[in-house]
Amino acid sequence: MLNLLGEHRCKVDSKGRLMFPAKLRKQLEETMRHGLVINRDIFEKCLVLYPKPEWDRVNAEMSRLSRYNREHQLFQRKFMMGASGVELDKTGRLLIPSILMEFAGIEAGDKNDIIISGLGEKIEIWSLENYNKQFMSDESDFASLAEKVRKDIEDPGRITGFNN
Repeated sequence: MLNLLGEHRCKVDSKGRLMFPAKLRKQLEETMRHGLVINRDIFEKCLVLYPKPEWDRVNAEMSRLSRYNREHQLFQRKFMMGASGVELDKTGRLLIPSILMEFAGIEAGDKNDIIISGLGEKIEIWSLENYNKQFMSDESDFASLAEKVRKDIEDPGRITGFNN
C-alpha cells in the first residue's frame, strides 16, 4: 500500500510539462511501471495523479454504479471526464493535458509555480493561487474538523449512512 508523502514547489514549462519531484519518483518506483492517471479532483480546483493500480481500484468502484440510474451515470461521467493516462519522459517530466491545466488554474510558463503534494495513495497538483486560497487563508477551525473526522473514523456507519 502506498503512502505518498511530501509537498513540493515546482514550475510548469511553456509546453505544460513539470519536472516531477525526485522524492516522489522514488516513492513511486514500484508502481511507476504500471503508469499513472491524472484527473480533476471532485471537490477542489486541483488535479489528482493516481498510480495506475490505485486508479484501477477507483475505477472498480465506479463499475458498481448502475448504468440505468441517471444520477449514477452523471456522477460517473463527471468523475471520469478528463481522466488521462500519463507517464514521465526520460528526463522525469510529466506533461499535463491542457484541458486539465485550465480546470486547475495552472498556466504554462516558468513563472507559474505549482504545488505537488503526496496524499497517501494519490498525489494532488495545485496552482499556487488555488493552494494558497485553500490552505494559507483557510480560516476554518482545523481542530473542530479533526474532531468531526475522528468521530467518523471511530463510527464508520456515520460515513456510509448505515447507522442512521
